[in-house]
Amino acid sequence: MIFLALLVIPLILVQFFELTPLQLSIVVCADLVIYGMFFLEFVMKVLVAENRIDYIKSNKLASAISLIIIVSPLFEFASIFFEAAPLLRLFRISRIMRLGGIVGKTRTQWRKVNYKSYAIVVFIISAGFTLSFFKIQIFGPLPSEDEPWIAAFIQVIGIIYAILAAFMIVNAWTEVNSLDDTIRKETISLRNIYFLGLQFHDENVLNDLKQSILNYITSIIDAYWEESIEIDETDKKFIEISKSIEEFKLNTGKKYILLNNIHEEFRSASTQRATVLSFIAAKTPRVLWLFIIFLSFVMVFNFIIIDYANQWIATLIITLVSIAIAFVLVLIYDMDYPFKGGFWAMTPEHYLNLQKSIQGLC
Repeated sequence: MIFLALLVIPLILVQFFELTPLQLSIVVCADLVIYGMFFLEFVMKVLVAENRIDYIKSNKLASAISLIIIVSPLFEFASIFFEAAPLLRLFRISRIMRLGGIVGKTRTQWRKVNYKSYAIVVFIISAGFTLSFFKIQIFGPLPSEDEPWIAAFIQVIGIIYAILAAFMIVNAWTEVNSLDDTIRKETISLRNIYFLGLQFHDENVLNDLKQSILNYITSIIDAYWEESIEIDETDKKFIEISKSIEEFKLNTGKKYILLNNIHEEFRSASTQRATVLSFIAAKTPRVLWLFIIFLSFVMVFNFIIIDYANQWIATLIITLVSIAIAFVLVLIYDMDYPFKGGFWAMTPEHYLNLQKSIQGLC
């Protein structure tokens, strides 16, 4: 959505110039598709919210910006019927409303990104923008006989780049989704352990179990999100849960069955925890990073050496290509580090819900 927000800016600005009917049709179609995506995003967020009114109230700024973006094209269509009335042509200001909404939405979402992501985006876009002004001085016009070869080369590099980027994004996205699901399963097993422990009616052991689980949750949040302690410290807290379980006394057959169920849930939690740690350790190989960074610069270079009608078109196209490439790299980087700030940064929601659940039963 952030990429679409940036992409729509030139579509808005270009409408202030005289366009041919075909060019205007293309711009309008692209405009409608993008705003359709904004409308779908807003509707989906409201629909999946547990309390839709509370969601809108708690996200007033984001909701207001989304509504401005969604509603503003209606004023644009209304202005068509009042072309003869100069005063009512002020409906054209809807373009500025949309532009302001896009900038506001971009700023709101961009706050989630960590500083390394900023550096990647700024460097690539700045490099493409700056180099676009040196194209004529460095390379000069292309010989006509070289143009087909350059076009074929760009197509081949573009296909290779698209396949590699798609592979890396899908792989990272799959791991992020699996990580979230695994954490959810781990917290469910820990919750089940505590619920089963309640059936023993042993306050002392139950308090030890409760405290060990809460300590484990705190250590997980500190290690994964705060990075204030080492991940190895969470192992000690997890072992304390096992020690608390062993303190339950077996004096009836029912409690024997309960303890077996608790051990089964603990094994499940242990398996999920090991899976989480493996996901955290799994990162995109450096060789793939080097390859896609190399291809990114080749892509920008390819668009630099193309002949353009004027400098402004060259700068616009090369900058847009740089923006697209920068976002591809940021997406992969963000999903490689899911616990750090980013567009897809995971939250400790599952652990916090478990913490509230256990404290609520005490």
